[in-house]
Amino acid sequence: MSARVASLGGASRAALTWWRLPPGALLQRLDEVVPRSVPLVIVTVAAVGCALADQAARQALRLLGDQSFIGPEYIVLGVEEFGPLVVALTLSLRVGAGFAAEIATLQSESTLDAMALFGQEPARRVLAPMGVALVLGAVALGLVGFVAWELAGMATLLLRSEVSPFTFFHPEAVRGAGVVLMILKCAAAGAIVFAAATHAGLAARGGAVAVGEAATKAVVGAVLGCLIMSAALDMLWFLARSP
Repeated sequence: MSARVASLGGASRAALTWWRLPPGALLQRLDEVVPRSVPLVIVTVAAVGCALADQAARQALRLLGDQSFIGPEYIVLGVEEFGPLVVALTLSLRVGAGFAAEIATLQSESTLDAMALFGQEPARRVLAPMGVALVLGAVALGLVGFVAWELAGMATLLLRSEVSPFTFFHPEAVRGAGVVLMILKCAAAGAIVFAAATHAGLAARGGAVAVGEAATKAVVGAVLGCLIMSAALDMLWFLARSP
C-alpha cells in the first residue's frame, strides 16, 4: 500500500512541474485525450442538449405560452452544469479506463519497477504526463462541449419550434464566474480521473484479469468522484450566489 501511495504522490508532484516533463510523452498523452475524445463529447453533449431544449420549449409553450426565456437559461446550464458533467463522464469511461489498463499492464509486468531500477523515473515519464494531459484536455473538451451544446439547442429550437437562432442565442447571460466554474469543474474532473486510473492501475496484481479489474475500478471511482465533485461545487456555488 505504501509503495502505491508513494508512486501516486510522486506522479502528482511531477505533474505540478509540468514544464519539466518530456515534451514527447506529454504531446502523446494530449493526443490520446483530446482529439480522440472530441467526437464522443460532441455527440453526447449534443444529444443531451437536443433533448433538454426540446422538452423545455414544449413545456414552456404549453404552460406559459412563451419560449423567449429558454435561451438565456439554456446557455447557462451548458456552461455551468451539463457541459462539464458530460465531459467528466466521457473522460471517465473512455480515457480513465484506457490509462488504468495501461498502468495495470506495466505494473503486472514489473515494467515500472524496472524503469525505477534503471533511473528512468516512471512517475515523471509515464504517469505525470497522463495527469497533465487529463487536466488540460478536460478544459479543452469543456469548451468544445459548450459549443456543441449551444449549436444543438439552436438547431433543435429552429427545427422543432421555429425559434430563430438569433433569438435563442444569448451569450450575455454567461457571466465570468460561470466560465470560471466550468473551467474549475473540468480541471477537477481531469484530476479525479487521473487519480482513479493511477490508483487502480498501480494496485493491479496478476495478468489479464487484474488489468480488466483495474479498468473497471478506475471507471467506477472516476464516475463517483466526478459526480460528488460536481455536486459539491454546485452547493458552494449556490451558497456563494445566495444573498
